[in-house]
Amino acid sequence: MNRTYYTIAVLVFTAGCGQAGDHERRGDQAYVSAQYVEALNEYRAALAKDPDARIYAKSGAAALHTGALEVASDAYLRLAAEDPTRAAEAAEGLEAVARAAERASDHKQLESAVIGLGMIAPNRSIGRYALAVLRQPRADANDLVAVIPAAIAVAPDAETVDSLLWVYASALRETSGCDQALPLFQAAARRTRNQMLRSRAEDGVAACSLAVGLRAQAAGKNEDAALWFAAAIRIDSNTAAGRRALVGYGDARLKEADTLAAAQAFQAVASDQVQSDSTTQMARDRLEELRARTDLPRTILR
Repeated sequence: MNRTYYTIAVLVFTAGCGQAGDHERRGDQAYVSAQYVEALNEYRAALAKDPDARIYAKSGAAALHTGALEVASDAYLRLAAEDPTRAAEAAEGLEAVARAAERASDHKQLESAVIGLGMIAPNRSIGRYALAVLRQPRADANDLVAVIPAAIAVAPDAETVDSLLWVYASALRETSGCDQALPLFQAAARRTRNQMLRSRAEDGVAACSLAVGLRAQAAGKNEDAALWFAAAIRIDSNTAAGRRALVGYGDARLKEADTLAAAQAFQAVASDQVQSDSTTQMARDRLEELRARTDLPRTILR
């Protein structure tokens, strides 16, 4: 915690003393005497009776001194919620929690503080902390989606940027959908020199192209759907996304009266001797329907 923050904290404590209740007054006295555990207990007792923003600020500062980082994070988040005009002060407190958690290698509380900062101070520079969290093996990118761009901004090298682009795209796909995720998957696939990362990014491109194609098809935008399905097929027509895109492409070609192209797309899936699933059955059903109402050669519809 820096000298400025200490000064602010002291001002807050002394300003509130005249009108504070018994618990708050005892908490202030204990804080000034550096008896932080006692101060925190008194502030928490005061909050039980009067959940005031002023007391949340004091509780957060006392909790920081005792190392109760979870309590401190909660207090600063409540400070911002109870009094939005003090959001900058709450953000200062959360950043102090993040620093303490980083020093203590407390990854859970570091993540909690970073998420909180992303919520109450989205424009604050927190890239270093976000990057530290995302480097942890158990980090949940979906929870951190709001702060991943900050981590990308301070990434030390191109490889880290590429990896974070894929992480960001994957998180956006889960939380916001493919419209935002697809350009990031494409960027990661285009940029990276890592074959494994490129494969993962291309899988994301294929899955999102399929999703957008299915949505376009449901909206009656047949030509757009066909283009999106083709994009997924180009990545790899043997994956689950590629095979489903082949069926979608066949459906799109049928709507354009291109029966031959539709049959070939369906057959590419139906004739797969290795994979047999609902998509395979879907393609076989389409072929049976075509066989019943067309005179195409049976070599195509076998």
